[in-house]
Amino acid sequence: MNPVRLSKSRRASRIAPAVAAALLLTACADGSGGGLPAADASDACRAQAAELDRSGQFFAVPIVAGGVAVVGAGGVLGTRPGVVGGLVWAATSAAAAVTAVAYLDQRRREAAGNEAALATAIGNDIDRENAGLAQTQAALDGVMDCRLREARRVQEAARAGAIQRQEAAAQLAAMRAQAERELAFSRTIEQRVQARAVDLDAGVAAVAPGAPPAPPPRPAVVVRPARPVPLQAAPVAAAAPAPTPTVAPRQEVRVLPARNPDFVAVETPAGQPLGYAPVAVFSIPAAQTRAIAMPALATGLDATAPGRVRTLASTNIVRRDNFREAVGDFQRVVSAGGFELGT
Repeated sequence: MNPVRLSKSRRASRIAPAVAAALLLTACADGSGGGLPAADASDACRAQAAELDRSGQFFAVPIVAGGVAVVGAGGVLGTRPGVVGGLVWAATSAAAAVTAVAYLDQRRREAAGNEAALATAIGNDIDRENAGLAQTQAALDGVMDCRLREARRVQEAARAGAIQRQEAAAQLAAMRAQAERELAFSRTIEQRVQARAVDLDAGVAAVAPGAPPAPPPRPAVVVRPARPVPLQAAPVAAAAPAPTPTVAPRQEVRVLPARNPDFVAVETPAGQPLGYAPVAVFSIPAAQTRAIAMPALATGLDATAPGRVRTLASTNIVRRDNFREAVGDFQRVVSAGGFELGT
C-alpha cells in the first residue's frame, strides 16, 4: 500500500471522530440540536409553530442516514438525530469538508462504480432537499403571518379600549418572545441547510463536472400601475408597510416572482428592491403574468442523469435563497417594532 495514502487515511480517520466529538460538545452546550418548545394551548399560532418545528426537523440529521456522513466511528450519534443536527450545523469549514467527503464516499460505495446510479442517488438527495426547503420556507412564512396578525389584533384592541394598555403590552411582549424563539430556530435551520449544501455541492461536482450550476433567471415585467400600489415588507398578508410604502400612479417599476406565488417582488427599473405586493393588484395581461410566474422548478429536466442533477442543483440554489430571504424578513419583522404597542 502507498505509505502516503495510508498516512492520509489514518490522518482522516483521526480527524473525523475528533471533529464529531468537538461538535457534539458544542451541540450539548448550546442546545442547538433541539427544536421549538411545545406551544402553549392558548397560543393562537401553535399550529403554525408546530409545522415549522416539524418541517425544520428534516434538516436535523445528515443527508446520509444513520450519521455515517459525520461520525465515521461506530455510528453512536446516529441514534440521536437532534444531537447530530446540532453537531453538524455549527460546523467549521474543516468539519464541512470532512462531512462532504464522507457523504460522497458513502454514495459511491452504494453505487458500486455505477456512475449513472451515483448521479441518480445524488439527484434524489437534492430533490428531497428541495421538497424539505419548500415546506419549511412555507411554514416559516406561515408563522410570520400568524404572529403579525395576532400582534395587529392586540394593537387594534388596545387602541379601541377593548383591553387595557398594560395587558396589551404584556401580550405583545409574550408574542415577541415567541417570535424570537422561532427566529432563532429558523437561523439554526439555515445553518443546517448550508452545511448540507456542502455535501450536495460535492456530489454535483463529482457527477456533473464543469461550471457550477446557476439559478434559473427570474423574469421581470415592467408595469406602470394606474392607481397607487401599497408595498409590504414581506410577501405575507399581514406584513407591515415597506420603507417605501407606495408605488405612485404611472410610476414605472419592475415586478418579479416572489417566494410566495400570491405576491410579486417590486423593484425600480434599475433593480433596487422596493417591497412586495399582491400579484392581483397589478393589471398585467395573462401573457405577462405567465412570464413572471416562478419557473417550474422540476420540469424540463435533461434526460441524462448528470443533466437532471444540474437542473435540480439550480433549483436548490433558488430554494436556499428563498429560505434565507424568509429568515431575513422575519428578522426585520421582529426588530422593526411589529410587536410594539405604539401610541
